[in-house]
Amino acid sequence: MNAAAGRVAVVAGGGRKGSIGREVAEHLVREGYRVVASDIGGTLKTHPDYEVAPMDDLDDLAASYDPAVLITRRCDVTDEAQVKALFDDAEAEYGVVDVAVNCAGLGIGLKPVVDLELRDWQVNIDVMATGAFLFARQAARTMVAAETPGRIITIASQAGKTGVRLLAAYSAAKFAVIGLTQAMAGELGRHGITVNTVCPGTIETPLLAVEGGVYQTFSKASGRSSDDFRNRLADYIPVKRLGTPADVAHAVAYLASAEASFVTGSALNVAGGEEMH
Repeated sequence: MNAAAGRVAVVAGGGRKGSIGREVAEHLVREGYRVVASDIGGTLKTHPDYEVAPMDDLDDLAASYDPAVLITRRCDVTDEAQVKALFDDAEAEYGVVDVAVNCAGLGIGLKPVVDLELRDWQVNIDVMATGAFLFARQAARTMVAAETPGRIITIASQAGKTGVRLLAAYSAAKFAVIGLTQAMAGELGRHGITVNTVCPGTIETPLLAVEGGVYQTFSKASGRSSDDFRNRLADYIPVKRLGTPADVAHAVAYLASAEASFVTGSALNVAGGEEMH
């Protein structure tokens, strides 16, 4: 019997097509989990001028699965009440939550610090630092109350280990995630709960190619075309390719598994050697 059969996972940021979160949610279903996948489905409550993941993507995910194994919910991870409701819904639908994975993230404000606007800084911190805190705290409260040996996993970044130029706000938020993970791991180990992060390198997702995204920003800064920049980047990575969402999902599945019961407080690189510490 599949060791994950019957276990329940909550995945935030799981709606957008082609994203890490979407692949994580679908991979865990294939592993035998019952999954509650959430995404913002529109704009942030605290920043209504930012359009994030479209609701259509979340609806498409829901339509692709039997609700016995996957359901979706709209959740803004910057909203404390919505995060609590997400976990309450998961318990009501499937039972005790065993695994909580926060993949919610964005790529906004890729520019020199001297040009970085406060609102762009703040939305990075709100979604990827405060959101990580609210999601992980609710997961911990749920698991401690249920006395379940749970797994809390947050997607950080290689930019959360080494600051990257033009990514000051993003890097700051991801550094915060790693610090939060280490602190929570120290607190929750006695409850049998592990807390880890996964630090992806350059992963081929639609966000890389959006206007103002990594390809456009860094190719412009280097005076190269987006295709040339991408190819040079792939060649720079020791394994000679960009990562895929599946690469990250496999790492998440390991950290969620019984085999990783002695792994906590870690920040696991999935970067093809682009980041090595």
